Amino acid sequence: SRELLTLHCGFWRRQVRPTFSENNLNCDKHKMDRFLQHGRWTVASVYAPVTFGTNVPAMFFDSEGVLVAAGCLLDLNPDRIVLKKAVLTGYPFRNKKRNAVVRFMFHDPDDIKWFKPVELWTKYGLSGRITDSLGTHGLFKANFDRIVKNNDTVCMSLYKRVFPKPVGEFASLRTQH
Repeated sequence: SRELLTLHCGFWRRQVRPTFSENNLNCDKHKMDRFLQHGRWTVASVYAPVTFGTNVPAMFFDSEGVLVAAGCLLDLNPDRIVLKKAVLTGYPFRNKKRNAVVRFMFHDPDDIKWFKPVELWTKYGLSGRITDSLGTHGLFKANFDRIVKNNDTVCMSLYKRVFPKPVGEFASLRTQH
């Protein structure tokens, strides 16, 4: 994703930095792929001129001219949402049945207050919430749906909307995001 490629579509050819994502038919949010996987359907989002008709786009590496991908145009949708997932992890420090004190996820009490509404989950399948902050070094209390074990890992999923990187005459779009 976001590597400089040459896109040939119809009668034009230009440099692009595509953002690859999976194509979910069931929802309007699509997970970003960090790289193009062999043998799997992938959608590449780019900034390019509007193209009508049935054109077959092809992507090439710039330096070698090797064909990377070929396919068909999906649609011209400026409202397509591509999300990048980041996972914050922490470890239970003290456990008391369904409550735990978690450390190493945050380092500031203001961050704990900001992320308090976000749901927590663990590697063993528990789900929970942040109840309150402890001290000034990023410890916090969390309440889970079952008993928490010491060897579990507490995780928080965060999502960020990702846009393709503009190249060429679309480079002025870079300041808007």
